[in-house]
Amino acid sequence: MSPTLRRDAVVLLGALAAIGIATELLRSVPAISTAAVALVLLLIVLGAATFARLRVAVTAALVSTLAFNFFFLQPVGTFAIADPQNWIVLGVYLAVAVVASKLSASAQDRARAHLAETLLASLSHDMRTPLTAVRVAVDNLRRPLDDAERAAQGAAAAAELERLTLLLENMLDMAQIDAGAVHVERQWVAAADIVDAALAHVRQALAGHPVVVEAGGDREVELDPRLTSAALSHLLENAARYSPDGGRIVVAGRVEGDGLHLSVTDQGPGLEPSEIEHLFDRWYRGVAGRRTAHGTGMGLTIARGLLAAAGGTAWAENAPGAGARFSLTVPGPVRRTASSQP
Repeated sequence: MSPTLRRDAVVLLGALAAIGIATELLRSVPAISTAAVALVLLLIVLGAATFARLRVAVTAALVSTLAFNFFFLQPVGTFAIADPQNWIVLGVYLAVAVVASKLSASAQDRARAHLAETLLASLSHDMRTPLTAVRVAVDNLRRPLDDAERAAQGAAAAAELERLTLLLENMLDMAQIDAGAVHVERQWVAAADIVDAALAHVRQALAGHPVVVEAGGDREVELDPRLTSAALSHLLENAARYSPDGGRIVVAGRVEGDGLHLSVTDQGPGLEPSEIEHLFDRWYRGVAGRRTAHGTGMGLTIARGLLAAAGGTAWAENAPGAGARFSLTVPGPVRRTASSQP
């Protein structure tokens, strides 16, 4: 099941449960007015419209209409309606619920279209920059150059190609996460193995930042090393992006009884308390991120998606003193390394 369908199913079940609970609570209120009942049920329908697609909200509207009729309109306990005025009440309620759901869905569509335009502009910029740099480097290599200049131009082209490769990998990872097609292959690894693989993957992004690695121990954990190191690489890339030039990045890793624990601490501006819970949201860029000309807001979302497929989690917090700390955990069986066994 795709993430969208899964979300719709969860929202629908939540809305139906909320309608049931609200109905029971409202029935216990003596002489409650039909207007009050309609407002409460309508609020639930609007909540469904906010978090899921239109068909989910319409389904919730129809179910709430049936509950409204059966439990609150005379004669109670049947779907018959004795008072002709109640037909008007019921019809107006259903119309308002459906129209409000449609308006909410339309507002979400417009917001997504504004977001898509922003993302396209960001992706276009992030792709155009390395492509331009590669073209310039190749053009320069066509001219007579001494060995040092030729090596510098070749290195520049290689660095930009690596940057472009990472961007394309991000897009492919996001597509796999959305399709629910992330494949998990578990192996026995140490914390240092994951850290080393992640550092090698984003070595270009970390240029200019001293990296301190605190990973060791005599235990291994069984998990998917590719997914975990890829998630860590996104945290490292994020730390490098928002750290000042020369800012130190500390990578800590350990295997405990419940699995793998990793963290990345930077010396950047830190996190606004109000944005911490949104940092892993799709396309979200924090206050510091909006001041930069690059970045699509995909990295942290991809990290959390890859970890979710592997059964892990990720979170962010402000580090003691200054900077931000991004942490992840992946549960799994733990054993001592072969070298540590007697």
